[in-house]
Amino acid sequence: MGLFHKRNPKINSRFRELFDNGVNETESEFLDSMNEVVRMVEYDTEYTTNDKLKIYELMSQLCNCSSSDRHKFARKLKRIL
Repeated sequence: MGLFHKRNPKINSRFRELFDNGVNETESEFLDSMNEVVRMVEYDTEYTTNDKLKIYELMSQLCNCSSSDRHKFARKLKRIL
C-alpha cells in the first residue's frame, strides 16, 4: 500500500453501513451481509492480490468471531479498505 494510494470510498462506506447494521444480526445473517463487501473487493482492480488476501483473512476472522470481538477486526478492516 503506497502512501498516497487511493481506494474506492464506496467499499469502505458500505462496509461501515453493513457493520453497523450487523449489531442486531445473527452470525449467519452477518456473514451473508458481509459477502457483499467481499464481492466488491474481489472485482475492484485498485487492490493488489496481497491486499485482497489480507482483507479476506480479516473478513474471515470478523465473521467467525463472537459479536463482542467484531469491533477489533472491524477497526483493522476500516484501515485497509
